[in-house]
Amino acid sequence: MKPDPADVRAAHSVARCLLDQALPGAVNMARDAALLSCRLQPTLRFYQWLRPTLSLGYFQAAADLPLEQFKAQGFDLVRRRTGGKAILHHLEQTYSLCFPEDLLPHKGPANLMRELHQCLADEINQQAELDVQVRSEQKLASDIPGSPWCFEDSSALDLVQGRRKLVGSAARRSAGWILFHGSLVIKAPEQTPRIAELGFSPDVEGIRCAFGQLMGLDFEVGKWELEELEASERLKQQFESQNFLLRT
Repeated sequence: MKPDPADVRAAHSVARCLLDQALPGAVNMARDAALLSCRLQPTLRFYQWLRPTLSLGYFQAAADLPLEQFKAQGFDLVRRRTGGKAILHHLEQTYSLCFPEDLLPHKGPANLMRELHQCLADEINQQAELDVQVRSEQKLASDIPGSPWCFEDSSALDLVQGRRKLVGSAARRSAGWILFHGSLVIKAPEQTPRIAELGFSPDVEGIRCAFGQLMGLDFEVGKWELEELEASERLKQQFESQNFLLRT
């Protein structure tokens, strides 16, 4: 028998927001993986990247991009545990959201992602009077058939600005919990110049409040638990592994 959503919500009425400093790619991915592995409390995490980092989607072929060239340029290389295509993380605001699916049992990952994106669009538009929206059925000028880049391949759930993709998102489910990744572009990388860019650093406090209101949670600013940091240290070995990066 599935738990009553009201009981789940009561158990997680106070959630957590983590504000991390810029970290290496493997550490960022290990920390997100630790949230999903430990499953201690619903968590919204905002973070950035110590160096420009190329991340591959979990199922993406390593041969899709010239990884050695990026490595020679000083980029971190990492493979995510979430799906999708490659992202060059640099001038962006990245977030992750991890919580038990029984909090919102009737929505499902796709509907929830759409609601999260609409919530994020409304908040960004309020912050800067932009016209950010969920793509739905419109065709994008940033889409390139066969491209290995996430931001050059869109779906109806993606967030766009001016017919160009603005946010890259992916998800992973485990043991009744779900982890969402989101990459909000502040300035488009030279490798994908046709995509949208926000042009300013968003107010994460506004995003925190907006997501909390949508989900009925109070994402109080908090800190990592020792159990999660220890798990992150163990998981980092996988994300630093060449075997995992080059997996087929």
